[in-house]
Amino acid sequence: MNNRKPHPKISSIKSSTLRPMPYPLQLALTTLLFLLSITGTSCQRATKTDSRAQSPANLQHALSLVDSIQVDEKTLMFINIYADYPSYEPVMAPGEGIACVDDAGRFIEVLEVEILEYGRTDLTPLARGITRFLLYMQRDDGLWYNFIYPNGRINKTHKNSRAEFSWWAARGMRGLAAAYNIFRTEETEFADTLRSRFQLSARHFTPILKNYPAMKTTPLGLRPDWMPYDAPDRIAEYLLSLTKMHQVSPLDYTAEIRKLKEGILSYQYHWEGSPVDGMFFCWRNVWHNWGNLQPLALLKAYEVLQDSTCLMAVKHWADHYLRWAIEQQYFWEITVSANDSISVQEFPQIAYGISSSYRGIRALATLTGDAEHIASAGTLLQWFHGNNRASRSMYDPATGRCYDGINSASELNLNSGAESTIEALLAMQASVSWSN
Repeated sequence: MNNRKPHPKISSIKSSTLRPMPYPLQLALTTLLFLLSITGTSCQRATKTDSRAQSPANLQHALSLVDSIQVDEKTLMFINIYADYPSYEPVMAPGEGIACVDDAGRFIEVLEVEILEYGRTDLTPLARGITRFLLYMQRDDGLWYNFIYPNGRINKTHKNSRAEFSWWAARGMRGLAAAYNIFRTEETEFADTLRSRFQLSARHFTPILKNYPAMKTTPLGLRPDWMPYDAPDRIAEYLLSLTKMHQVSPLDYTAEIRKLKEGILSYQYHWEGSPVDGMFFCWRNVWHNWGNLQPLALLKAYEVLQDSTCLMAVKHWADHYLRWAIEQQYFWEITVSANDSISVQEFPQIAYGISSSYRGIRALATLTGDAEHIASAGTLLQWFHGNNRASRSMYDPATGRCYDGINSASELNLNSGAESTIEALLAMQASVSWSN
């Protein structure tokens, strides 16, 4: 389970009241907006010459968190982990460092969309510099460190920065895959290096999958004996990197993708009539708001494998669990016991969790064109704009800043670090289809 936590400094504010839109009107409006986003984007692509459509994501705050350091005569660029209210100047995380692979890998995905879809070639040097940071943090055996100190020294002792094939490895691989996609046509030598370094990490799937297809008995039934740490949420992160690299490079990861998607599918909860029917567990018997990319990862696997079980599982998630979760304005954590009783923790809520679910339902809506899926995507996106338990806007489109979380119905964490900002930007980008 991911142990990294939001920066704890919190500021209290009072919430206002939002009147929920009647569902039929909400359905009609979100369907219209969705169709306009698709047709509008298509028209822009058909007519654009030197200019391109404007990105729905504002990178202003994210870019204010970017800095660089010289290491071995190379410029490494990074995005600072934390930024505190009210100045939003970057602050160092005690015991961790100033930057991490967790954030850098995902930020390159933001840059990938901006560069390839919206023609932001001015961001290419930044993408190159952050990619060099990732390469610096990866060892020659394909394992990854996570945190770096201001002097350029790697933090090798923090529990979330030891050289492992863990969360930060998955996000580092996501970053390498996105970087490869950016540079594969214009800078082939650099792209070849990225592909080779990706392969260094990907070979660690061999020991992970050595027990496939063995199963083990758990309180909630049979589960894969080849899933590291019983964590399908982490497997989803790996799957995102593998599916992208499979699609944009000569590398073939069909076998690994098939096995990993089977692992995720086996962690979907099925209990007809239960409000959490269709939910994908994140860790053992727990779903949590700290990222839940399983639906999106399964749809990416569907693109590669054309395996309808992936699509049907995500539809089941959307038509049952997600519909209920949206009605309840989302949660922090859900635990299912051996007797199928459910315990729910409402707070905190963070952008990472909402963005993960939103990107899954948005991708499904794009595939199916189903009005209910379109409505769910539109409603969930509004979490960033005030349709949440605090009735406060979490994302500011004027600055690109996203608050670090909702602590209660009357209290926000007003800080705005890299993770919250990046996840909000990924959600904004996903709200408009893009071709890459």
